Amino acid sequence: MGVSRWLFALLLCQATLTTPTDVRFLRHSGRREGFADSMGPGGGGGGGGGGPPQPSLGVPLNASANPADLLFEDEPDPRLDIEERLVVRGTEVVLECIVPEDAKVVEGDDSVEGEVRWYHDGALVEGDLRVSIMWTGRLVMSHAVSADSGLWWCRRSGRPAPKLRLIVTIPPERPYLKYGGAQLAAGARLTTREGNSITLHCVVEGGNPAPSITWILGGEDITASSQIHSQWEDSEGVFNTKSNLTVARVGKDLHNNTVACVVRHPSLPVAVSVPLRLNIEYSPDFRLRRWPSWGTPVREGASVSLLCSVDANPPSDPTWVKETEGGTTEVASSEGWLNLTRVTGEDRAWYKCATVHTFGHFASHSVFINVLPGGRAAGVSSQNSLLLRKTTYSDGGRYRCVASDATKTIESDDVDVIVTGAPMVAAVNSTVLSIAGRPTALSAHVCGRPLPLTLTWLPPPHIQPINPGDTKDRVTAHNLTTSETPGCHYAVLTIAGVKPHDEGNWVIVGVNDRGATAALIRLNVTAAAHSVAASSGARAQIPSHLPTPRLTLFVSVSVVSYATTTAILGRAWVWL
Repeated sequence: MGVSRWLFALLLCQATLTTPTDVRFLRHSGRREGFADSMGPGGGGGGGGGGPPQPSLGVPLNASANPADLLFEDEPDPRLDIEERLVVRGTEVVLECIVPEDAKVVEGDDSVEGEVRWYHDGALVEGDLRVSIMWTGRLVMSHAVSADSGLWWCRRSGRPAPKLRLIVTIPPERPYLKYGGAQLAAGARLTTREGNSITLHCVVEGGNPAPSITWILGGEDITASSQIHSQWEDSEGVFNTKSNLTVARVGKDLHNNTVACVVRHPSLPVAVSVPLRLNIEYSPDFRLRRWPSWGTPVREGASVSLLCSVDANPPSDPTWVKETEGGTTEVASSEGWLNLTRVTGEDRAWYKCATVHTFGHFASHSVFINVLPGGRAAGVSSQNSLLLRKTTYSDGGRYRCVASDATKTIESDDVDVIVTGAPMVAAVNSTVLSIAGRPTALSAHVCGRPLPLTLTWLPPPHIQPINPGDTKDRVTAHNLTTSETPGCHYAVLTIAGVKPHDEGNWVIVGVNDRGATAALIRLNVTAAAHSVAASSGARAQIPSHLPTPRLTLFVSVSVVSYATTTAILGRAWVWL
């Protein structure tokens, strides 16, 4: 009979260990502390009565031999309506014995009326220095130990109360980060170069159940890119957990961002974050700006300012250099500003921004400042008459004769000079180098009288001709804008997302009733760093024998008056 009862208990215990609720309980609790690994009276069923003690099977009821099984699961077993309570090891625990009114006396229970008995995993609980059972039926533990994890229930007068699953958690130690085998100090700053790979380790020692670890980078959850491993330490009854995060290639966009591992555990009232600031070193990146804006013609006597901004870590200072036949020459600049006042033909050259960085010497792409011949200078001295030879449209404007002696100055009325003739078309930048996929602008300076002036853009053969104000596919020919020169305008054509097959010769043709002229703009498309090459020297003539523009003067005073004035006083013609 004893052997049969022993075999029956063995089978019953094996069945209990394989049920989903007990597997979950094993995962919660880890190893026991100070309790025998055996089943007590009554087994674990239904708040049942006391039975004879059963021998141990060699596996603790609330421990697992496989560390992989010792993982915390938040969802309760849907097949059992058992309340769960999480407590921290070392804290006081109070359990109340509340029996439903409809509870029936357990068959075979020998309790007397009003007697309260408590059971833990089927074993009858006896009061001791740590565990007290009050006359009201309340059970008080002065401090919880890991062995207290498991199923608890009570009987009052032989009638069972609902079961309670008690889960005793062990707080983990404060987490820390490791990099390259070394522990990082709290609030540390990690310096690495752009393009490098970094692997961080978030280490959490202790804790039962194992903590959860998430990774946040720049406010984004990147936990999916990490791996976590928890190792069960049987001697301590806790897990040692480590999560590894690898960023395959760090970019400069991560500079000054924060990466943090966030640890959560049932015993922690709030999540614990371990932040790390990233200091990404990267080579210089240049941004060039110009006043007046790119594409605006620069004439002799005008002023041009270039600004170079260098984005680099560590920071480096920009300087401007001028490219010459013999190499490069540094030009005077301050804090990235290159200011050229009253430019002349000598300022016509290629310029680029350079810097000396920790990683070496770097320079931007080159930009070309093309200085166009200016109009007639103000205060041009002359004899009794002013003769303009080989006039251009830039000679148009308002003139005034100023005569003076030691006692007074006399000014004539204004004279409007209107230049007419065939159109003159000049490319603002005769060569444009653009990066594939970026927007690109082509522009030309167009002069012509009389109006109307007809303009047509002739792209490479695969694109149809286009007139100002029209858009075809990615190409837009903008309406003309007024130039600072009378009778002249700017024509601008933009290409949205330039493609390699857009490369080639782009021609703009101007026609009026006096003739036609064209200008050629060469567009080069590359995948290299962006560079604008500007030179307005090339201009195609259609045809080459067009007549020279004529000069017409509209004078608001009589010639006789001019002659009389200039004969008496000193003379000067002023172009307004």
